[in-house]
This record gives sequence, C-alpha cells and structure tokens, in this order.
Amino acid sequence: MPFDNNVKYRLQRIQTLNGDQEIILKQVWAYMLKNFGYPIDINAQDLPYKQCYVASTSTANFDESQGVATGILSKTNTRGSINSSKSSASKKKMGLFGSKKSSNASVSNAGGAGASTGSPPANSKRMHQIQTQSSHERYQPVDIPSEIYYAIYAHHFKSAFEYADDFDGSSAAPQQQQQQQLNGFAAGGAGGAPGANGSGYNDYDDYDDDDVASVNSMETFVTAETTLTDYDDLPSHIFNSSGKQSHGGNYGGRIGHPSHNNNNNKHRGNHHNRHNKHNKHRQNSHYQQQQYGQQQHLSNGGGGGGGQIDLFQATVNNPISVQSDSSFYSHLGQYNAKEIHQALTKVMRNDLVDNLVLKFIRARKWDTEKALAMMYKSLNWRYHEFPTDDWLMESDGPSYLNGTNKGFIKNFTTEKSWIKGRDKNNNPIFMFQAKKHLTSDSPLPQNQRYAVVTIEWVRLFLREVSESVDTCTIVFDLTGFSLKNADYATIKFLADVFEAHYPETLGFILIHNAPWIFSTVWNIIKNWLDPVVASKIHFTKDAKELSKFIDPTLIPDYLGGEDTTRGFYPIPEPSDEFPPKRKDAEYARLKRERDILLTRFFETTRRWIESTNPQVSDRYLKDKLDLNIALSKNYIQLDPYIRNRGIYDRDHTLQVGH
Repeated sequence: MPFDNNVKYRLQRIQTLNGDQEIILKQVWAYMLKNFGYPIDINAQDLPYKQCYVASTSTANFDESQGVATGILSKTNTRGSINSSKSSASKKKMGLFGSKKSSNASVSNAGGAGASTGSPPANSKRMHQIQTQSSHERYQPVDIPSEIYYAIYAHHFKSAFEYADDFDGSSAAPQQQQQQQLNGFAAGGAGGAPGANGSGYNDYDDYDDDDVASVNSMETFVTAETTLTDYDDLPSHIFNSSGKQSHGGNYGGRIGHPSHNNNNNKHRGNHHNRHNKHNKHRQNSHYQQQQYGQQQHLSNGGGGGGGQIDLFQATVNNPISVQSDSSFYSHLGQYNAKEIHQALTKVMRNDLVDNLVLKFIRARKWDTEKALAMMYKSLNWRYHEFPTDDWLMESDGPSYLNGTNKGFIKNFTTEKSWIKGRDKNNNPIFMFQAKKHLTSDSPLPQNQRYAVVTIEWVRLFLREVSESVDTCTIVFDLTGFSLKNADYATIKFLADVFEAHYPETLGFILIHNAPWIFSTVWNIIKNWLDPVVASKIHFTKDAKELSKFIDPTLIPDYLGGEDTTRGFYPIPEPSDEFPPKRKDAEYARLKRERDILLTRFFETTRRWIESTNPQVSDRYLKDKLDLNIALSKNYIQLDPYIRNRGIYDRDHTLQVGH
C-alpha cells in the first residue's frame, strides 16, 4: 500500500499488512458483518477457510522495509507476537530494544477457526466464484451507500442521527442537507468535504434559553439504542421531509514545554484523487438484486430540488428483515448484536477503525475465533459494565463542579499523575507518582473510573495517521513508596483492563526507583499480569537508565532529569459542564456525514471481503484506508460538540488530531 515518504508505519497495521494478515482481517470482518446482519455473499460454510479470501496485490507483495516493527526512533521487539520465536530469556540477552524481527511470518499456524488447515468443501460456492469471476471482476466503489446497507445501519440499528435524543426534525430539512452531503462524497471521495453551508438547517440555531441544557446534554457521537422496534413506532417528526510538528521528543508536551502548537498534519497519502473520477452512484447487478423494493438512484445535481432523494426518507417506510447470524461461533450468541454494533461505532474516535480491530487480532496471535471472542467481550463490557465512552465525554468538570464522584476527583486534585511529552519511540508518556496515591482516598469504583478516563484521554493524544503512534508508555515513579500506597485492587483492575479491553496499547511500562519494600508487592501482582503485558515492564533505578527510554529533557529534575515543570490540576469552570461548542447546523451536518461514512465503510468492507481479484481487492483496501481516515477526521470535527473539556484541554496541551 502507498506510504507517505515522511512516515514509517508500524507493522501489522492497516497500512502495513502482509497477505496472510490481510486475509485474517477479512475473515474477522466477514464474521462481524454476518453477525450484524449486513448481507455478504459468502456462505457460512466457506467462512473458516483462508482459501476463500483473496489477498490484495499490495499486501501480497508488501515490503517490510516500508514499516517499522514497534517504534519510530528505536527498534523494539513485539514480544509475544505471532512472529516471536525466541524465549523471553533469550530476548532479555539481546539488550533493551532487541533486534528488528521480520513480521512477515506466516499466520497459517494460528489456532482456532481463523486458520482452518483443511480445504473448502467440494461444492464450495465461494471457491467457484474465485475461479470463475476473478478475471472479469470490476471495481465499483461505494461512493454512495446502497439502500439496504443504509437501512440496516439507520433503521434496524437505530443509528441514524434522526433517531438521536437531541434531534429535532420540526424545522430540519434533511432531504436537502443529506443530498448536498452525498453530492460532496460522490465528487470528493471518502475524504471529500460534503456541502458545507448546511442551508435549510435551523433546528439548533433557534433553540430558546430553556433548551440550552438539553442542547448541550452529554451525547456521544452515535445515538443510543432506543426501544423502537417497528416502523409504526417511529417518532412522527422524522417523516417530515422539509425540514504538526516534527517527531521530536517534546511533541505533545505537558505543562512548561516549549511548544503547544500541535498543528495537525495534512492527510498523508495519495489515495483520495482517484475518487474524483467516480461521481456517480454505481452498482452491479449482484448488488442490485439484493436491494429491497425499487432501487432509487441519487442525482448529483446541486441544491434541494424535488428530484433529490435522501437516504433516510427513501428507506424509512421500507421495513426489512435482518437476521443476525451467530451460528458459526456459538459464543457470539451470548451477545446482543445491536448492542455490540452500537458499542463498536461508539468507541471509534480519532484512531483508525481497522487498526482498533487489529489490536484484538494481534493480541490473540491472529486467531480469528479468539480475537472475535475478545473483542465482543470488550464491547459488551463497554455497553453493560463500564460506560467508558460516556465517562470520557462527561470528563471531570461536572463531577468537580457538582460535588459528585468525589473519589474520582480526588485522584486528580492530588496531582499525582500527568500526560507529558513522548518517549524515544514517540509514544505519549503517562507519569504516575505512587507516593501520592493513598488507598484511603477513594473507593475502588472511583479509582476505576479515574483509570479508564485517563486511558481514554491518552487515546486522544495518539496519532495513527500522521505519525503511526498508537501506543503509550507508563512511568510508575515509586520514589517514596510505602505499603500505604499499595492499592492491590486497583492494580489488579489495571492489569485486567489493559489485557482485556485495551490490548496492544502499551509501549513500555517503566517501574522507576522501586524500594526494597516493593518486592513484597511485586511478588503478588506479577502473577496477575498477562505475559505480553509483563514483557513490556522494565525496572529503572536512576536517570541514566530512565534516559534509555525517555529524553533527559522530559525527565523531572527531582528524578535527575532536566524538566522543572510539574503536572497540576486546572480547576474546571462552569463552562466545563458542557462541550465547548453549542450544537448547531454544522453539528447536524457532521452527524449525518458520519452516518454516511460508517455505512460506506461497512459496505466497502463487504466488497473488499467478497473481491475475487487481487487488483480489485487492492482498490477496495485503499478505499477502506481513506474511510478510516475520513471517520477519524469527522470525529475530530465533532469532538468539541460532544466532549466536555478535560484536564489536558484546559491546560492547552491536547489538540485532538490524527
């Protein structure tokens, strides 16, 4: 796949897959789409066989010199990965950073259904398709979603913006606005800017003062699932048709760093131009046969004339039967497909969707079944147990200002932790002073909330597109540590959460200046650690050892470094009870844009999976990368409408980018 000359992407990401790895990713998405009920033309009996998927030209010929193993400035080994063949002991003898290893190892020996070693059945429909269709398959980009994919996303999953609690259709003009948006997509491709003026929208501009609180109420960027199950139950209003810097170590610095001007790099890569040729909606007969009712084509003319058709209006009165299929993996049957779908679309932020999925795949050694089990369990955890996404959007301001969640706030006001600078692999650094953490300060649930909100803040510092930074480094400073700081329950939670819900997120874990009493604690907690997490832990005892990982300019002076600044808690102001931007016509446009982008992403993923020709598959893969980036950009634009300012927004060190 094409690379920006200025970025070396980390291996085993969507930008740097080899052929075997791409096939596993296709397989995981095939199972997910089938489970969600999106149509895909591969029989369930063919799904387990890797022979039933075709690798793209670029992945089959991928040259690993175009990427780096795990770092940018320092080469490190990803221990416990599918490519590791040496023992932990032998790796330790190789030194701190190890040696660069090939990531082109075959994944064919991975366990589970993701690597069936047999052959597809003799009557395999999929193998017949590959043998007979490959030579004449045509590339047909999803410039505009098909009605069936949009209807499943919008109406079956109730994910369209029109179903959101804060949508007021009384004065909206979705038909005109969405058509302008679709025209922009058709003309500009995945990353193209839809019609920007949002004319015809005054559903947010005309709110009176009594509605301000509801307008600014916390809402994540995809609508919560409602109890509506039949089209007869739809709210009546929806039927109204009127209506950067360089890669220096100081990038992203915390308090006192020389530069806070985190300008976003422009989108890198040369993927977008080809879409300009595809400014008409195209569907082949295979897709047309799967449309329900009469397929209505969208005009590319400007304005909002009577000939324009908006997808929501075109599909809202056409109920469809959606069958969630979990027969291929019995463990998926324990989850509600609608809840998992919502959790998946809700967790997407400025990172890349496919790389998020790949984290779970890498964590389970490229075993399809185990990766799906892990990811579904984690998404279910977010939906039912830990509303992490909602906590991030709420941030700390309301709790501080209203006197609620006092233990959660106590974790911040003690000023024991901060996100500051980058390590030598360009990963954001989270610093934690253990001596300021007292087990008596906060009950476990409040500590857990503090932990996951902090992890989600770190995610906002990551830069997958512009710098290939998708991991962070944690420094546990144990200077002055005593047993009153040993919070076993919270440590156990952190060990579990990083293993189960934030896989492949850690760069290094540095345990610094541990006193002899810590050995007692370590003998207990080391048994809780996943081997891959444990392999990232390094003990350092002085500034010289710490400087192997972190530039001395970023090491606090009290630890022997050069940084004289300290993290502090910027007190929330009354305005921090609400997102910084009031929801307006632009917000509505971005929400509808996201609906179209997500639907296009799912349908492009379908065509990529179904492709029988390596060259055609390659073009869909590039479209997927474009859509990953477009979704990231869309979130960045939505962020000030939906997320309250947190610590790092208030001290101006966080500029959400990609």
